[in-house]
Amino acid sequence: MYDKNDLSKARRSARNALLLMLLPAIPLLGGVVWSFIVRIKWLTMLLSMLTGCWIVFIYHMVLVPRRAYLEHIESAMGRSQKEFEGRYTRMEETPVERNNVMYYAFYLNVGEKQDPEDDRLFYYDALKPLPGWKAGDRLHISSYDKFVSSYQKLSGAEQAAPAV
Repeated sequence: MYDKNDLSKARRSARNALLLMLLPAIPLLGGVVWSFIVRIKWLTMLLSMLTGCWIVFIYHMVLVPRRAYLEHIESAMGRSQKEFEGRYTRMEETPVERNNVMYYAFYLNVGEKQDPEDDRLFYYDALKPLPGWKAGDRLHISSYDKFVSSYQKLSGAEQAAPAV
């Protein structure tokens, strides 16, 4: 599901977010220093507030999610994986945020009798195209924690036997 291209894109995105935060902040900090030297108190306070607001805003709204996604991809490619096989039951329609990354929650039934107690919750990356799974499809999931690293569709949905 992930390859070196995904990893390089995520690294580039995180680096660009850091540059987006720092490049405007440097002239603002220069203005703070200059206004402090020439003793323009109101300008020093204004530029200090603008600099702080800019850094906090970009850090939390842009840099943190991109770094979290980079960590997700690195973990998906490098951490120890757990393997599961089971039948796909359903996927939630609305993405959820976990560890500052957006995912779709879905359930895989790993039991023999399709008992709801055997459902396992997994998270599928919301930035990846959604797979065309149908209820009952047999899947092989590789995951770290509850986050899908890779998947393989083993077979389609089995038809229920007609009642006699």
